Amino acid sequence: MIYLLLALVTAFVGAAPLFVARKPIAALITFAVAALALWPIYYATMPTLVWPLWGAVGVLVIVLWLGCGVVASMVEERFSPAAWFAVAGVLILCGRGCSGCGAFRAGDYAGMIGQVDSRVWTQDIQPKDPRHIRLVPAEMAMWLGDKQLGEAPGAIGSQFQISWEHLTLQMIRGELWYAAPLDFKDFGAWQSADVSPGYVLVHAEDPLKQVIVKTDEKFAYTPGAYFGRNLERLLRCNGYLDKGLTDYSFEIDESGKAWWVVTVFSPSIAWSGEKVEGIVIVDPSTGAQEFHPVGKTPDWVDRVVPSGFVKNYIAWRGSYAAGWWNSVWAEKNITEPGDTTLIYGSDGAPYWVTDVTSSNQNDQSLVGLMYTATRTGRSIFYHAVGGTDQAVITAVNNKVSFRKWHGAGPVIYNLYGTMASIVPLLGENHTFQGVAIVRIDNLQVAIGDDQYAALREYQKMISQSGQQIAPELAHAKRSLAGKVDRFAPEIKEKETLYYVHLSGVKKLFTGGSTLSAKLPLTRPGDEVSITFIDSGEDVEPMLNFDNASLPLEKTAAQRAVEEKARERRDNVEAEDPAALRQKVNGLSDDEIKELLRLREEQKRQQK
Repeated sequence: MIYLLLALVTAFVGAAPLFVARKPIAALITFAVAALALWPIYYATMPTLVWPLWGAVGVLVIVLWLGCGVVASMVEERFSPAAWFAVAGVLILCGRGCSGCGAFRAGDYAGMIGQVDSRVWTQDIQPKDPRHIRLVPAEMAMWLGDKQLGEAPGAIGSQFQISWEHLTLQMIRGELWYAAPLDFKDFGAWQSADVSPGYVLVHAEDPLKQVIVKTDEKFAYTPGAYFGRNLERLLRCNGYLDKGLTDYSFEIDESGKAWWVVTVFSPSIAWSGEKVEGIVIVDPSTGAQEFHPVGKTPDWVDRVVPSGFVKNYIAWRGSYAAGWWNSVWAEKNITEPGDTTLIYGSDGAPYWVTDVTSSNQNDQSLVGLMYTATRTGRSIFYHAVGGTDQAVITAVNNKVSFRKWHGAGPVIYNLYGTMASIVPLLGENHTFQGVAIVRIDNLQVAIGDDQYAALREYQKMISQSGQQIAPELAHAKRSLAGKVDRFAPEIKEKETLYYVHLSGVKKLFTGGSTLSAKLPLTRPGDEVSITFIDSGEDVEPMLNFDNASLPLEKTAAQRAVEEKARERRDNVEAEDPAALRQKVNGLSDDEIKELLRLREEQKRQQK
């Protein structure tokens, strides 16, 4: 009924020029024809009145005015007064459009993202538990879901299909899952079945875990349903005709109940500048709806601010932060967003992580990473050096393409204080083959059969590179001295890794020959000192190694060079807390003093 009323109003306003021109018969005919034509069009397309000039409805009114003006002028063989409506409508439309262009509203566009804080990445992003790393990319989840649906009892795949368009990655009871609803294949399936039986769950952490096909639900309202059961039509006809609706997400609450979560927005800069107002949660079974504004959404809801909006905000900030003229002429410090990935931080909260690069289309180097909270839209920028997601995938594919594997769905994590991207490896038929870990700053790749093997290879790569790992609060460096009671080399792919065990220490330590010339000569019984990252794991990569049982004479120049190298790697000078905070922004005085104490202790042990 609402679309019939909208069609009648549009037709009446559209025919108004003919009434003004005193052509009532032509006006009535135009009104009747327009109303009959627009009713099914509106019902099928479900337009929204949220946009300026009521969006498509206002544009259609101006189109009708143009038609009326042309017809009236032809009949009267002169410029009819009815044509003035068309002239006014076109001018209003053009003026309203120009009012939102970047030349006039650059500051508004740049400010859409809100206040952006710049922080230290390793300070905020704590190391990820390897048990909760996402190893199943969306590509693999789709393949697993389709395979399991084909094997489900009752041949439900004949009537229903998995709606991958609404695939949603989410945290359910502390584990990552993909959820996707079952929707009707076509009108015939909808007419005969009436309700959808449920949804599919694919575990996002364990590629070997059984896919769950839940078929005991009765979902009447879905995007694939028809007439009054269509999800968008349900909302448009129940209070959301003048609201923007986007990002129809299928989410599961902590009790296992499924809901539709739809973002409600409105434009703030002419036809652009979409601003999120909140979400409307819809029960798929009953159609009951409840609106929640931003900041007051239920804890189980992960999708409030859509990724598309986030990319637009970052793009506008990168283009217009220094003004519109700079964006088209000087192009100084212009940045643009890359790929956007959903991650769950150490606090359990969901974030959109977006690569930020320069505007050079051939540039695959990071300027930084933008972390945007999906529930509030608050963004934090982290300066980063290294490759984008695309560069990471290229590095991985170069390593495994000869096996006919490929990388998919890279996700950035903090591994041992380094910024690393974990990339699942898939075969030609989308099956899981292993895991690659790529160090972002130099695009070195470590590969393993699973995340644990890949982490071990990553430890080897770090140890053999001789590069220092950045200290951070959760995984501070530690130094130990003791007697070796177990020592063994492992040769793999022309590389030798040494395992060291100290008497009374319940850990193994690993390192390559590049770490120290004394390491290959070490034997059980030797007194050694080791510096490592205390990650809590049973095997730790060594950062420094020295064997006191093998004293070697060094020249004064060599000692000076090594001392300078240690200072550069440590990057912690004997400064007062206020000056040091400028380097490690956000640390308290006590935390800075603790870092200084650790440094002095390491110096004493090394001497």
